Amino acid sequence: MSWLKKIADAIKGSEDFSDIKSSTVRDILNGNILTKKILQKQYGLIIMIALLTFFYVDNRFYCETQLAKEIELKKKIQDVKYESLTIKAELMKTSRQSNVQRMINERGVELDVTSTPPIVIEEPKKE
Repeated sequence: MSWLKKIADAIKGSEDFSDIKSSTVRDILNGNILTKKILQKQYGLIIMIALLTFFYVDNRFYCETQLAKEIELKKKIQDVKYESLTIKAELMKTSRQSNVQRMINERGVELDVTSTPPIVIEEPKKE
């Protein structure tokens, strides 16, 4: 910590803070404090701090909007998944053999269920 104290003493020794100490709240509100000699030397630093603050606020706003979009997209994905599951369940229900047979009978189509299993036809192997 001694090196930090040395730096602070060096800054205090080279600058005249009497202008700042004699300033009042009225000077701060008027903006007259910005005409003080010590602050005129630090305009570059003040502008850099203002720019960094601006970028920090902008970055935070951007991150919050991205987070809101992410939450919205997750909700949409969940809704689509549930809709997909519902459609899949309905399709499974309608494609069961008993439901297909019932729909054929309701429409009056003359089809019967075969009693023999299907035969698998294999292609001859080429040598």
